[in-house]
Amino acid sequence: MTPLLATSLPLLAAAVYALSALYLKQATMAGGGLWRITFLTTWGQALLFLPLLLTGNGSLFDTHWGHVFLTALLFYVGQLCVFAGMRFGDVSVVTPVMGVKVLLVAALVVGITREQLPSIWWVAAGLSTAAAVLLGGGRPSGGRSLLPGLLGGLGAALAFAGVDVLFQLWADGPGVWRFSALVALCMGGLSLTLLPFLEGPVWQLSPAVLRAFVPGLLATLAQVLLMAYCVVKLKGAAWANLLYSSRGVWSVLLVWKAGSLFGNTENEIGRALMLRRLAGATLMLVAIALVLI
Repeated sequence: MTPLLATSLPLLAAAVYALSALYLKQATMAGGGLWRITFLTTWGQALLFLPLLLTGNGSLFDTHWGHVFLTALLFYVGQLCVFAGMRFGDVSVVTPVMGVKVLLVAALVVGITREQLPSIWWVAAGLSTAAAVLLGGGRPSGGRSLLPGLLGGLGAALAFAGVDVLFQLWADGPGVWRFSALVALCMGGLSLTLLPFLEGPVWQLSPAVLRAFVPGLLATLAQVLLMAYCVVKLKGAAWANLLYSSRGVWSVLLVWKAGSLFGNTENEIGRALMLRRLAGATLMLVAIALVLI
């Protein structure tokens, strides 16, 4: 892989993630409903990974289902936090705050191995705190609360950090691709608990919802495939994950400059607050860079 391609793909994945977030929020707001869109997205991901069951080591009957279930449960909780945060909060808050996941992963790994945190970690933690203050500072017009976005982003970051650690501990046995497929399918099973709460039949989406949901789902699947390709080709390089963390910056820029195209009104909070969120997202990226580089 050429250096240009290795740099471009994670950045593209980050931009596509931000795009998918805008589309999926639009789908929920257009009448798709939080739980119905979450259910459909979860099963879309499960079907994407289904062929990967054919890869891996050994027999499927030798699978440690406890490992799969716990990983899927954490992943599912993280996904619920993302969707709830975007539905009731702001995309330009949720996505940047999720960037703290990289710091949480390393902190969890250090906690498990009982190693001492390097001093640069305390600097990164301070920058992350300052970034959270910038992202959460000020109150948007219209009385909308920032709390759902902050809690959704932090909840997702913590859950996904746990997922990353469990993948490091358990995915090598069956193979990372088969383990990913099993986790995705288990998440589909967990999403069946949402059936009593669906806002309508999954086959009765209005044209307005479909116009947002279909590209949102395709964008979600595209960024998953892009990052999976990057991780495999770059052998899980921290550099790729750092570039992918730019999704926070992308989300603020897309909301600010193109949000109205998606029916998103977050940019109505004004130039000053959008600049503040952009500064917070950038500062979060700097904190991550200090840890990974």
